[in-house]
Amino acid sequence: MGMMDTQVRPDERKRQETRARGSMAIWRWARWASLFLTLGWALDLAVRLIEGAQGRELWWPLISTVIWAGVTVNGFVTYRRIRTTTLPALTGRRSV
Repeated sequence: MGMMDTQVRPDERKRQETRARGSMAIWRWARWASLFLTLGWALDLAVRLIEGAQGRELWWPLISTVIWAGVTVNGFVTYRRIRTTTLPALTGRRSV
């Protein structure tokens, strides 16, 4: 096979489809779990602010909120990309 060959062997395509479906299955629930954690940390941060916390007391809730928000966005974007782009390209079927 040359480097210009863009054909993917059927067994490799099946392996890629299995991997994509596995990732999609994980993100199906993990994106919601990470959203829940984001909201929990944001609520904790808000409560601490209302209670008058300052400085170091706010550091961890703020960082955790930002991290989990990033994971949540990544999860939703990844799930959508797999569903609308990756799987249709591998299977030849339109996204559901």
